[in-house]
Amino acid sequence: MNLAKLRLIVAAALFLGWLSWLGYSAVAKNRGPVVSKVQAAAATHPVAAELIAGTDGKPEPQVKVIEAFAAGAPEPGTDLYVVNLAEAKGFEGPGQYVLLLNPDVAARVFPVNGKDLRLYSVVGLQRSPGYELAGTGSPTIYKLTNEVRTQVNKLYP
Repeated sequence: MNLAKLRLIVAAALFLGWLSWLGYSAVAKNRGPVVSKVQAAAATHPVAAELIAGTDGKPEPQVKVIEAFAAGAPEPGTDLYVVNLAEAKGFEGPGQYVLLLNPDVAARVFPVNGKDLRLYSVVGLQRSPGYELAGTGSPTIYKLTNEVRTQVNKLYP
């Protein structure tokens, strides 16, 4: 066998190996949500909360905290009123969600059914290099799954 045929066989084997690796990577890729690091950096009160759907299919603004991911975040069992929750992307129905919150500066307490609830807002997507976004984007919430919990635990050790 001459040298040219040997080089062709080696090049073909490397090319097929590369295509196999790309195919494997495409099949094994995580297709779940990716928690925005910039959004997490802007949030001062990251929590996991129980959300319920309203009659319009959007989440109700009153939520119950089930887990706090950072010091200073509301304690589990606390009821909160999230003013911009209805505008948030990522709601897939009732369940547990990660909410990246900031205290609402307009008012600190809101009376609901005889309770005074603290007001918070979901942090919107922040300006990032390379993306044309004036100010902040729409707020995003994340369904609490094992993958999302792992990402949040890395962001808030």
